[in-house]
Amino acid sequence: MPDDAGPVRPEHVETKKPAFIPKSWDLPESIRKRLGDAAGRQRLMDEDGHLLFILHQSPEPEDDEVRKAVLIWGQPNGDWKSSPEGGGLAALDAHMESYRKNIHALDEAVEGAKTPRQYFDIMKHVNPLLRATRNMLAVMQEARDARPDERRLINFRDRAVDLERAIDLVATDAKNGMEFALAENTEEQSRFAYDAAMEARKLNRLAAFFFPLATLVAVFGMSPPNEVIRMPGFWLVVAAGIIAGLLIRMMPTSKR
Repeated sequence: MPDDAGPVRPEHVETKKPAFIPKSWDLPESIRKRLGDAAGRQRLMDEDGHLLFILHQSPEPEDDEVRKAVLIWGQPNGDWKSSPEGGGLAALDAHMESYRKNIHALDEAVEGAKTPRQYFDIMKHVNPLLRATRNMLAVMQEARDARPDERRLINFRDRAVDLERAIDLVATDAKNGMEFALAENTEEQSRFAYDAAMEARKLNRLAAFFFPLATLVAVFGMSPPNEVIRMPGFWLVVAAGIIAGLLIRMMPTSKR
């Protein structure tokens, strides 16, 4: 009697190759089934004697967090392939060299920066590159552990260490430079505010000096001094002005 358990499924179905993998690459099934439609984060796959490096090109702020993949494939027979640039491990060498050039350019930009805006623009490039370099170092360390006798991988790991240290120093210098520039700007603004307060104080003193004179002129007119002195109420006005000035002088000032 036939079995109604359902259609018979094949024991082995080959996994579809992702679009970012070159069509000519015959990766083992154990690696293909671990791949998604996109390259994803930087990582190493070690399956059946095959090493697949999934790395990212040096990032830029304009990428909108979309990273371009760099693939390095090591086969059990010792052959290496790479994509999008060919050359195998030579492509990995060129990949690290591109990181080194970008880090060096950012280091020079930090040395030439003067304003907080310039430091901020540099930090927009430094932070993505710092994350990418650290993730690449983690991948190279994992590859070195997976193939401890492969001297070329040890050298690549050491280069990744140097790159991570270099971009970390650039990030620290940029951050310190930005903080110093902001503090310097704050100090300059405080100095400008102090100078403005001093100028306002001078104006207040001038007003305090000439306002009573203007008041006396308004009250007694522009008569000669000997006539003004003999006018009734002159000394009373002068005495009232002196007393008012003393009272204002003795008033306590508020402190914040």
